[in-house]
Amino acid sequence: MYYLALVCPAAIDNKVQRYKLWMRDHFGCTLALKSAAHITLIPPFWLHHESEKLLVETLQNFQTGLFPIEILLHNFSHFSNRVIFITVTENHQLSRLHNEVENHFIQPFHSLPRLSGGIIKPDDRPFHPHVTIANRDIRPGDFIKAWEHFSKEKLEENFQTGAISLLKLSPGKWNVIAEKQC
Repeated sequence: MYYLALVCPAAIDNKVQRYKLWMRDHFGCTLALKSAAHITLIPPFWLHHESEKLLVETLQNFQTGLFPIEILLHNFSHFSNRVIFITVTENHQLSRLHNEVENHFIQPFHSLPRLSGGIIKPDDRPFHPHVTIANRDIRPGDFIKAWEHFSKEKLEENFQTGAISLLKLSPGKWNVIAEKQC
């Protein structure tokens, strides 16, 4: 499995890790700990290892005039009772980048035979940039308690990004395997 993202700088990742560890310690949530703090551009997809070289080449060939992009993180929100996240303030440059990345990656992989392990396709959901704190492994009863905590937390951070990262799932952890400085 792979995904494409804007990885947060180490200082912000360290702050986000504290929130993820709080969720682990209080509610046993560990899935979000498998990744560094990031904003997903293309959600996880399957691709056979043999196609990895094409994936990296496609990343390296990506061109945009949108960088650097200023990212503003502001407090917390959630998707139903399954995901708690840090809100990314609406950003037209980030939305344009998402569209450019999606268009750039869909075409080369759309024509691959099904046997090559999958196709990168547009996400059916609207783009809603965020930095995940807990996802999918939070129990509905625990969500209420966790949200009670995070709804009172305040967070204001900002950073500039100028790189897109390709992450690959290795046993138990997502690792950056390629990066494109733009």
